[in-house]
Amino acid sequence: MSEATTYPPSDEPKERDVDIENSSTPTNTAPQPQMMSGQSASRSKEANIENGAPIIPEEDIIPEGGYGWVVVGCIAALNATTWGINTTYGVYSSYYLANNYFEGGSTLNYAWVGGLSVATCLLCGPLANALSRWLGFRITMLFGVVGVVLGQCMAGICRTFGEFLFCQGILFGIGLGLTLVPSQPLLAHWFKKRLALAQGLGTAGSGLGGLILSNTTRLAIDRIDVKWALIINGLISLVCMVPAVLLLKGRHKAVGARQAPFELKWVVHPGFVWVWLWAAFTMMAYFIALYSLASFATSGLNLSQTKGAALQSILAAGQMIGRPLWGYFLDTGGRINLTIVCYVICGLSTLVIWLPAKSFGVLVFYAIIQGMTGGTIWSVAAPLTARVVGIKDLASALSIFWLILVIPALVGQPIAIALLDYSQNKLGRTGAEAYYISIGFCGALAIFATGLLYGAKRWIQGNWRVLEKT
Repeated sequence: MSEATTYPPSDEPKERDVDIENSSTPTNTAPQPQMMSGQSASRSKEANIENGAPIIPEEDIIPEGGYGWVVVGCIAALNATTWGINTTYGVYSSYYLANNYFEGGSTLNYAWVGGLSVATCLLCGPLANALSRWLGFRITMLFGVVGVVLGQCMAGICRTFGEFLFCQGILFGIGLGLTLVPSQPLLAHWFKKRLALAQGLGTAGSGLGGLILSNTTRLAIDRIDVKWALIINGLISLVCMVPAVLLLKGRHKAVGARQAPFELKWVVHPGFVWVWLWAAFTMMAYFIALYSLASFATSGLNLSQTKGAALQSILAAGQMIGRPLWGYFLDTGGRINLTIVCYVICGLSTLVIWLPAKSFGVLVFYAIIQGMTGGTIWSVAAPLTARVVGIKDLASALSIFWLILVIPALVGQPIAIALLDYSQNKLGRTGAEAYYISIGFCGALAIFATGLLYGAKRWIQGNWRVLEKT
């Protein structure tokens, strides 16, 4: 059986599709019907029903905007108060470590908590899809709001590290998953040609939220207490997320979207397999850079904690600018082509700029580039998946996509810390040199991932041409 009959087609035509007009295969040579008025079309449909002839449903026309821009704004607000707040975890963990807040808390243990929240989020993919199918995406996302708010507020009153791990790592992560997964396919209902741009604008909210909330969180900890900082952020999430969820709208029936929660066929899909393999390696590189840059500045170069925090803010600002910018590039130059370019820049900048960095100014330059490129996976996941599997199967494929990324998200930062410990304890390296293996590993992951994504490009095109728009 051919690929066209085994797997759903892309939302855009492929070059290798058969040209029916020039094919030698016998086709129906009946003349094409002329355009009819609404009344005539209605009579034609009634006649077809009476004669037992099949009725071909009208193809849905993607609005390319309209209420879709409201959906973009809502998703941006959700990202600001979920993923934006999640970036403040580095502020909390620095405070906990400096003050020995929880007994048994170590650098590695706090890294596991940060990775666990993201892994739990991604693990919720099939559950979120199943709940969306039974209850609707809006009610599912409201459950997610409860998890996000309670996870933060309860983390503020925890007395032991185990309680903190459950609240911040699991409960908050479930809330993230129940809001992320149902919202990811929605923009594809409203945009096609400008889908990557819309997705970039929506995910830019996480950069804006991270930029603002990382600074307000540090201020709240200094002026009030870490307990109230967590509770305040939880209440901010509640106030922003509830109206955003209620204003979201989808066009599930119009686009014929399916909500199949767990279809393993996507793991071996000949085009999609390259997308999730790319994402797995990219995700590890992303978290290593996100959580290690500030540590490298303070521990490796002996810069102040203030400068380390400033680098986190610059990373967030880069995300806010880079995600919509790359979204525009993806829509104009080809989604797969420009994603490959993006992560080549990400990997090379890690090896050429971060690895030899000896000053704060160089790290600022790297933080801008990393912010603009490293987290692009969050904004391009849906457009790339739609390009390969089509809009109808987008939610089903994304469910497996996020599930596969659980392990990479969980182990990325702990691997970097293990490499750092090996460098310090086994090789006897100190300062910036102790981080060289982790940084090299991070850059190599990003570059290797781009080669894997070229497999999806080849599957769509049916040839190996590098410059062809895909």
